[in-house]
Amino acid sequence: MANAINYDECQVYIAPADTDGSALASSDVASSHITNFKESGGEKDVESQPTFGGGNIDIEKPRAQFEVSFDMIYLWDDADKFDEYRFGTGLTSATDGTAKAIFLAWTDGTNEYVRAYNNALVTSLEPEQDAGEYMKGTIVFKLSSTDSSAAANVQITDADKSTLTW
Repeated sequence: MANAINYDECQVYIAPADTDGSALASSDVASSHITNFKESGGEKDVESQPTFGGGNIDIEKPRAQFEVSFDMIYLWDDADKFDEYRFGTGLTSATDGTAKAIFLAWTDGTNEYVRAYNNALVTSLEPEQDAGEYMKGTIVFKLSSTDSSAAANVQITDADKSTLTW
């Protein structure tokens, strides 16, 4: 498809939480590792409560958490990069990683499309390797739709990533 958004037009950045799009560095790029991206969650449920006389009252429930997951391949250059997202610099089960800002930025040189997530915490990391295969894994981040001050944790734009601020 000539005008489709393509995988080779995407850079994935994973940086400390609250990193603005203009502050992303080349060291934040994780694209060479990523083989699959998936976003789920964020549903907004509205429940209808029947009332006497045949009426209804709509009750809005809080938005569900978002989940962002990546399938990736471990590389010798920085084999522990994804482990550090999960376990922090201690790299043990007694330590935890810190919240991250994740940017997926597609461009074909003219058009831009960016999906950004803030305050994302790793909830699971599942490394695996079959004989005759690369070492690979799936990492899952979860985040709320807003932070404690009701600011958005998910932003989408058709402008350059540098326009996004938290």
